[in-house]
Amino acid sequence: MTFNKVVWKMAKYHYKKYLFYLACNSLAILFFFMFMTVYFNEQLVALKEIEGIQSLLAIPGAALIVFTVFFISYAHQIFMKKRRSEFGLLMTLGMTKRDISKLVLIENSIIAVIAIIIGIGAGTIFSQFFFWLLLKGTGIQEVAFHLNADMFIYSIGAFMLVFIVSIAQSLYLTMNRDIMENLKTEKMTENTAFKHPAIGGIGVAFVVGSIIGLFVTYTDPDGGEYLMLWAMITFIGLYIALKHLTSFFIGLIKKNKKLYYGGLLYWTSIDHKYKQFTSIMILVTIMVMTTLLYSTIVFYGYTETGKEAIERNPYTIAFISTDSKNNLPADEVHAIFDEYENPVEEHFTIPVYFKFEWDDDGYPYTVTFMPLSAFNEVTASGFELQGKELIYHLNISTEDPESISYGRELRFSIDGEEILYDYTKVIGEKRFNYLDEFFIINDAELETLKGNLDGLEATAHFINVKDWKDSEEAVFALEQAFKSYNATTPNLNVENILPEEELFYVDSLVSDYSNRMNSEGIHFFVAIFLSVLFFIGSFLLLYIQLFSEIDKEELRIRKLFRNGITSKEVKGLVSREITTIFMLPTLLGLIIALLYLVAMATDIGGVLANPGILFQFLLIAGIYFVILIIFLIYAKRKMFMEIAGFREE
Repeated sequence: MTFNKVVWKMAKYHYKKYLFYLACNSLAILFFFMFMTVYFNEQLVALKEIEGIQSLLAIPGAALIVFTVFFISYAHQIFMKKRRSEFGLLMTLGMTKRDISKLVLIENSIIAVIAIIIGIGAGTIFSQFFFWLLLKGTGIQEVAFHLNADMFIYSIGAFMLVFIVSIAQSLYLTMNRDIMENLKTEKMTENTAFKHPAIGGIGVAFVVGSIIGLFVTYTDPDGGEYLMLWAMITFIGLYIALKHLTSFFIGLIKKNKKLYYGGLLYWTSIDHKYKQFTSIMILVTIMVMTTLLYSTIVFYGYTETGKEAIERNPYTIAFISTDSKNNLPADEVHAIFDEYENPVEEHFTIPVYFKFEWDDDGYPYTVTFMPLSAFNEVTASGFELQGKELIYHLNISTEDPESISYGRELRFSIDGEEILYDYTKVIGEKRFNYLDEFFIINDAELETLKGNLDGLEATAHFINVKDWKDSEEAVFALEQAFKSYNATTPNLNVENILPEEELFYVDSLVSDYSNRMNSEGIHFFVAIFLSVLFFIGSFLLLYIQLFSEIDKEELRIRKLFRNGITSKEVKGLVSREITTIFMLPTLLGLIIALLYLVAMATDIGGVLANPGILFQFLLIAGIYFVILIIFLIYAKRKMFMEIAGFREE
C-alpha cells in the first residue's frame, strides 16, 4: 500500500477527529476575522475624535487574541494527542520518522487551507449580519460593513503563526519520543500531584489586593492607566488560586464524612477535572468577567447619554451675536421655531467680552469677561467686586472648585501700564452652554478694559423651547439663517480673532445629544459585538472541555455501569459535573466583574450614588445566565445521548 493510500484510509477512518479539528480551527479564524472587521473598519478608524474607542477595543481585543491562541493550540494538542498513538503503530509497521513528519505536514496543511476558507467565508457572512442587526438596532449611520486587505492579512497571518508554532511543537514531541511512548500517549495523564493550599492563598491575596488597588487608585487623574496592571494581577491570582485551592476545598469537605461520602464520585471527579482543565477554567472566567464588565460600562454610558447632554446644556440653544454677525431680530429667531411648531418659552441675553490671545507654545486661547451686574441679575446672586477683583467661573460642575487654578496670568496693558488681575473666588457649576470658563468683573472695570483692549464685544443668547428633542430641524433652519445673514456682512477686524465658524455657531442641546448618541452608540455596538463573540467563545471552550475526550468518559461510565450504578444515577452524577463546570467560572467571572465595577464606579461617586449601573449589571448578568442555562441544557442532553449509547453497547 502506498503512502498516499495510507493517509487517505486513515483520514476516512478517523474522519470525526479531522472534522472536530477542522471545526475548531475554522471557528478560531471566524472569531478573529469578525473582530478584525470591527478593528480595521475604516469608519471606526477615521472617528478618532470618539473618546475611548481605542481603550474600548484594547482589553477585549487582547483577551480575544489570548483566546484565539489558546483555542488553536488546545485543539491542536487534543488532535495530536489522539494521533500520536497511531503514529506509534505506524512506526511499528516500518514507517520512518520522516514519513510521520510528512504525514503531519500534509494533513495539517490541508486542514489549515480548508479552515481559512471556511473561517473567512463564514466570518464575512456573520460579520455582515451582526453589523446589519446591531446598526439597525442602534440607529448608527456613520459606520457600515466593508472589507479591506488588513482584515484578511492579520487574520490569516495570526492564524498561520499560531498554527505553525503548534505544528512545530507537536513534531518535536513526536519525533523525540520512541515507539512505546507514542503508543502510550493516550494513557498518559497530567501530573497534578503538587498542589499546595498556601500557594492558592497567595493567589487569592493577589486577586483581593488587585481589586483593592484598583479601588484606591482609580479616582486618581492617572488611575485608568493602572487598569491593565491590576487586571493582569487579578488574572495571575485567579490562575494560582484555581490551580492550588481545589484540593484544599476537597480536603475540607472530607472532614464532613456524610457530605463527602454521600457524593464521593462527584467530589473525586470534580477534583480531577479542575486540576486537569485549570487553564480553560481561568480563560472562561476572564472572558465572562470581560463580557459582563465592559457590556455594563458601555450600556450604562449609552442609557445615560440624555442625562449627560442635559447637564452639559442648561439651555436648548445658545449662540453669540455682534452688531454685524448673527444679529437677527428676536422676533425673526422666534418665528423660525414657531414655523416648526416648537415655540420659544424663554430667551434672555447677557453681554460678554472676548479677548483673544496666543500662549507661549503658539496655541490660541480666549479670555471671556462677563459684567457682574448681568451675572447677578441672571443668577439672582449678590456678589460684590472691587477694583481689579475677579470671580473665576469654571462653568463646569465640580465638588472642589477652589482646588482648580486658571493657570495663566491675567496681565493686560492699559494706558501703557501693565495691569495684573487676580480672582478672589472660584465657582464650580454648569451655568451656561456655549461659553467655556469665564471671569466675572466689575462693570466699571470692564468698561476700562473695553476702552483699552482690542477685543470682541458680543451678546450671548440663551433660549429654551417647548420640546428640545423635536428642535433639530428648527436649529438647522436657524443655522442657515445666520449663515445667510453673515455672508452679507464684512469680516470682523479684531486682533487674534478666531475663525467666524468657531465663534458664530449655534450650540444646541439636540445636536450635543445626537453627537453623544452616535459616539455612545458606536461604543455600544462594539461592546455588543465583542460580547457575542466572547459568549460563544466561552461556551465553545466549555463544550470542548466536556466532549474532547468522550472516549475516556465512555470508559469511566462503562465501569460505573459494571459496578451496578444505574443509568439514572449516572445521569445525576454527570448532570452535577456539567453544571459545576459551566457555573463555577461563570460565577467567578460575575463576582470579579461586580467588584471591578464597584471599584471603577468610585470615579462617578460610587454605585450607591448611581444605582442604575448596578441594576444594568444585574440585568446583563441575568440575560447572560439565561442564555448559559440554554447552552447548559443542550450540553446535558448531548451527554445523556452519548451515555445512552454507552449503555446500549
